Amino acid sequence: MKKISLKYIIPAAAFLFLYACTKNDGVTNQAYAVYGTSATTGQLKVNLAFAYTVDYNTMVIKINDKVVSNALQTRTPFPGGGYNTRGSNFPHYLSVPQGSNKIAVVIPKKGTAEDSIVLYTTNITIPDNAPYTLHIADTAVKTQSKLVKNEIAKVDTGHCRFRFVNLIPNLPAVDIYLNGQLIKNNVAFMAATDTFTLKTGVNAPGYVSGNATTWDVRPAGAAITTKATATYSSGNTLQSERVITIFTMGYSGSTGTRLPYVSFTLDKNQ
Repeated sequence: MKKISLKYIIPAAAFLFLYACTKNDGVTNQAYAVYGTSATTGQLKVNLAFAYTVDYNTMVIKINDKVVSNALQTRTPFPGGGYNTRGSNFPHYLSVPQGSNKIAVVIPKKGTAEDSIVLYTTNITIPDNAPYTLHIADTAVKTQSKLVKNEIAKVDTGHCRFRFVNLIPNLPAVDIYLNGQLIKNNVAFMAATDTFTLKTGVNAPGYVSGNATTWDVRPAGAAITTKATATYSSGNTLQSERVITIFTMGYSGSTGTRLPYVSFTLDKNQ
């Protein structure tokens, strides 16, 4: 057997080490480092929370006229994702320039870099290097968006911090419940609540041993005995030291592509 010189082994090992430390996220093929901040960049997540009659699966996000995403469907926070979404389960953000940024959601013309359909475009201002989410929702008349600053300061053990954003267009306002306990009431369409902290585990609101952690959304003022507009059950949505945005989307009473959902974006994992 031939002997292999150490002068070849050492450089090869160094290369593999560096390669392992610069892994891509598997979505945008950008290294994890691009999600960091600096004095001149900000952090942005785009939440595709519209419910068109067509369930497009080739939408891409463009920032300042450059494509930054792979092909996406609605109910997808990008990059990263959350629970009851079509995204992953990571609290990622894109690095964007501070100041004015043009955001667009388009369907590309097949086989070209041209836009076939421009579904939505807007200009937003990122004032600092804090993380923001742009929530995009639709109505029967137009598509619109709301930019929300995510508060990601450390959360105490045994607690989880939330914000709730209502993106259901055909209800004036909604109430949200956790395990049968009213958490926030009369939240209007396109409104975002202040952040609020809830206890986790056995100290969670409405906790009953053996029961699933369940979130329900109802029209504002509706009795708790009425059928929920949207519901979701998962223990993942109430974990210690997490920072999560709850959002509703879709149309009350609809089915198919406009089915209403209550979903969750991950803003920070401690």
